[in-house]
Amino acid sequence: MEKVAQTRRQLMRRALALAGTSIAAAWVAPATVAAPSRRRGGFDPFALGVASGDPVSDGFVIWTRATLHGPVIDAPGEAVDVIWEVAEDPAMRRIVRAGVARALPQLGHAVHVELRGLPAGRPFWYRFRLPRGDASPTGKTWTAPLVGAPMDRFSFAFASCQHFEQGYFTPYDLMAADNPDIVIHLGDYIYESSWGDQVRRHEGPEPVTLDDYRNRHAIYKTDAALQHAHARSPWLVTWDDHEVDNDYQGLESEDYQEPEAFVKRRAAAYQAYYEHMPLRRIALPDPTGMQLYQRSQFGDLVQVTMIDNRQYRSPAACRTPERGGGQVVSVKACPELFEDSRTMLGKAQERWLNSSLSRTSSRWNIIGNGEMFSRLKQKAPNGDEGHWTDDWNGYPSARQRLIGTLARGRASNVVFVTGDIHSFWVNDVREDFARSDSRVVATELVASSISSAGVSYDQFAALLPENPHVKYFESRHRGYVMCRIDAKGMAVDLRTVDTVRAPVSGGKTLASFMIEAGRPGAQKA
Repeated sequence: MEKVAQTRRQLMRRALALAGTSIAAAWVAPATVAAPSRRRGGFDPFALGVASGDPVSDGFVIWTRATLHGPVIDAPGEAVDVIWEVAEDPAMRRIVRAGVARALPQLGHAVHVELRGLPAGRPFWYRFRLPRGDASPTGKTWTAPLVGAPMDRFSFAFASCQHFEQGYFTPYDLMAADNPDIVIHLGDYIYESSWGDQVRRHEGPEPVTLDDYRNRHAIYKTDAALQHAHARSPWLVTWDDHEVDNDYQGLESEDYQEPEAFVKRRAAAYQAYYEHMPLRRIALPDPTGMQLYQRSQFGDLVQVTMIDNRQYRSPAACRTPERGGGQVVSVKACPELFEDSRTMLGKAQERWLNSSLSRTSSRWNIIGNGEMFSRLKQKAPNGDEGHWTDDWNGYPSARQRLIGTLARGRASNVVFVTGDIHSFWVNDVREDFARSDSRVVATELVASSISSAGVSYDQFAALLPENPHVKYFESRHRGYVMCRIDAKGMAVDLRTVDTVRAPVSGGKTLASFMIEAGRPGAQKA
């Protein structure tokens, strides 16, 4: 095992050396403002907006990217001093913290400022400025209550799957109006590929290099609704596959790309992801990967555990020369599916998650999860019972290990919040999915896509009689899920928009559910 780990590290270091990747930490600099930066070409220096993330009891991260050359990277440019300010009021008159960050070309001129030492449980507003006076939009964020402190209520929205070409990100305007305390994004923040019915276009070919991925992120960040939602609430994020390549698994691509070339590509994608997200310095990529999974606590009420389903997983079971990614395989013809050694999270993350769930004292425990966790029984091409190999159904032993932790452990009111499948689902997580009378140990809520085309309604609706743990399914609407928690329960609204084919849209609640504290499983409200 140690030899395998060394081989993995050596492969990644060789690939990064070939890529010429230089990762430097652009963090809070001492408080002296440098000489004015020169603004070239009349570009908006903060064209990609602002964002905040990872609120803790004494701080948070604030983010922007200096775009002196325009949103698209076409020249390395020079380092830029960016002034940041945090205030107690939206007019930015009562400044409580300020400083200067150095936006470095090695990080695409991204700025991450990690604030600590602020009072707990309070709202704050923030902005960025160039020394010459050009200012960003103002964003709003907050510090969490002290860990363990009494907390009456908490709200969050979660979303995933926003294909730029397939629609405007109108659900985010509806989400911002819902005013969630945090937003949880569960992956496919960008798409590397072009497909489907298009209303606008990516620029450039499928990304491979660091500049390619930077430019793809920049295009997505220009969406006004997405900027609005980022500026309104702090975010917690994880990724799925399209931030790198469809259906990739760990160090393996779906199309069997030469390993060293794929690791080089993955490293470029990870760095661009870090550069465009409000992440702490701990997530800064290094030659072995990127630390993304983490735990956040909000008073005594909620623990949010964000997991990484992509970086450490075993390759898909029963891959064929024609199909290296996800496919429906026969459970009889693919015994590899059930091997105990197969992992979705990797051994280290699996131990960390088990520990997190075993030690939690929060009343509600939310798991931010990239792909469908619940079993989905369907037909393989040969007519046998089949499993889709690119979500937790392709890793049934790993899923059962986690279910065992939930069944034996102390974690109360566990709710998986899930993305990926471009449709709404409400599922009972049963101790044994093969038995309809088995104990329910958790609830799973799955959000539809922000803009990506939904899966076939008729095809998946036909599967429901064989999957009685599914309480609700709908794939014909784009949107997100809004959740409001108190000590007694969680109110769940499936929120949808009228259209993603125009920049502005109305919206509504498609369906509502309630999860009663101490009673796993959602009930129709």
